[in-house]
Formats: sequence, C-alpha cells, structure tokens
Amino acid sequence: MRLVLANAEEQVSRDAVTYSAWGSPLTREGYLQRENRLRTHAWSRAELKMWLLCEAPGEVLASCETYRTDSFLRAPDGTLSAGDSYAIASVFTEERLRGRGYATKLMDLLAAELERASPRVHSAILFSDVGAPLYQRSGYRETPAWDWRFSPEPGEPSALVDRLLQDTDVGATLARMRRPDAPFFYWPTAEQVDWHIERERIYAELMPRPRPEANGAIAGDSTALWYMMGRTGTLMVLMLDARTAEQAAALLGTARRVAHRAGLSKVVLWEEPATAPLVAKVTGGTRELRDGSLPMIRPLRPGLPSPELTPIPRALWV
Repeated sequence: MRLVLANAEEQVSRDAVTYSAWGSPLTREGYLQRENRLRTHAWSRAELKMWLLCEAPGEVLASCETYRTDSFLRAPDGTLSAGDSYAIASVFTEERLRGRGYATKLMDLLAAELERASPRVHSAILFSDVGAPLYQRSGYRETPAWDWRFSPEPGEPSALVDRLLQDTDVGATLARMRRPDAPFFYWPTAEQVDWHIERERIYAELMPRPRPEANGAIAGDSTALWYMMGRTGTLMVLMLDARTAEQAAALLGTARRVAHRAGLSKVVLWEEPATAPLVAKVTGGTRELRDGSLPMIRPLRPGLPSPELTPIPRALWV
C-alpha cells in the first residue's frame, strides 16, 4: 500500500463517493457544487491537498485531505516560534472496505509524509466524529471538548455592542484579537476564517435560507466572529476574544439576537481555557460535552506540549 497525492480529476471523483457520508441535506448535485466551491476558495487553493491510500493504480482504499495551518510554539522566555501544522479532514473508507485497518494505515503513512513536509513542522490536528480510539492508534491524543449552547432571543443585535462585523472585516478583526497565552497554539489566517463563511454563503444559496446580518461584533476591547452552519441551523462562534464577563455577555447576546433574526435554532461556542470563566458567568448558557468534532493532536516533532494545554477555537475545524 502506498500514499498518493490526488490530482484534480481524482478529487472530483472522490466527491461522488463521499456524498453518502457528508452530503445531506444537499442533493448530490448540490454537494458536488459545495465541494467545488470550497476547493476553489483562496485558502484551499493555497493549502489543501487530498491523499489517497492505494494498493494498485486506480484502486483507492481510503482517502483524506490536509490543510496547512499556522502554529506557534512559545519558548520559556515568551518568544514565539512560527511553524507549520496540518489539519486533517474528510477521512473516508467506503463501507465495503471498512474493518481492514485502511484508515489507520492512511494516518500512519500520512504522518510520516507530513514530518518530511516542512523543516519547521509542528503537528497534525483532526476533529474526530468516531471517538478517540481509531486515531489514538496512530499517535493522536484528544483535547477537552465542551460546548456552550445558547438559545436565540429577540432584540436588535446592534444595541448591545459597539459595532457589528461583516465578512469583509475578518482580516482587521483577527489583527485586533489577542493570541493565546499558551505554550503551543494554532492561529488561523483571514482566508481560513473566510473559508467557514464561504460555507455559509454556499448553504444560503443551495438550501436556500437567508444569511445572518453579521459575522461578528465588537464590544469594547472584546471581539467575536461567527458564521451560520446552514446544514444544522446553528450560529457557530468561530473565535471569541472576551476581556470581561460583561463584554462576553454583550457579544454572545448579540449572537443570540442575530441567530433569532436569521431563523436559526441555537448558538454554539467551543469552550477554551482563557474565556471559559467569563462565559460561565453569562446567563442562559448550557455547558455540554461535545458530541463529535473531538479535537485530537499528533506531534510531528519532539518536545511539543501536551495537547490538553492547547486551545482549540472552532475556526480551526475542517
């Protein structure tokens, strides 16, 4: 068995196979349109690769995608060392081929490939919907995964904050956000965040449904970015940089009002260590163990800090 980098034709061919896993509620045609648009997005064009596990030419046993993302290792004196990490997505084995260890073999060969991909490589990260054991066999370790859920509420969104943010504000918004005070962390680019918002645009067109009136907000020194998960009717907070409990409440209250006006069913925030104490003081939230999207990290170099210490905002998900 060997690892093969898919060409453009093979990528499209694989889309037709993976529709059964990730296509609903879109039609097959809609799913193929979605995959094409995501693949031609600026972030994907720069950072996406599809990998195939093959035994013979044209015989695909399993597949996955990788997206290069920026990561930072903090030295004891606080200085940051920039590096390359790789987010792994869409790990798939056809049902007729499951139970033979192909996904594990794919993960093992891919890790070896990624270790050679960059002289400043840090890690691989994935988000498991099948629990931890499958990926633990390939050296991945899970991080804590809790959600804060809020119900939508009526009201004027702009009344609670200084400014509502649009998709054109992502770059400037990221620049004002504080980077985590953690020994190791990932930090998305503006294109990476916009890739999520592109999903919002796609589902708004294909389902169809109205887009939310804002993709984030500013309250004092605090900032939030979010997008609509059209497939599930969720307003998902991508990043939250909250400096006080009051500002956290204002930002999440605005998200709830935006969700209500867009006809969405809930607001979801992935818990992070830095903001968890502030979010816990916001009334109306429920903290729940996350069902799916379990973050798991595999070091690709010695000396990487424990995955449990790494903050994982939703903007990192692929």
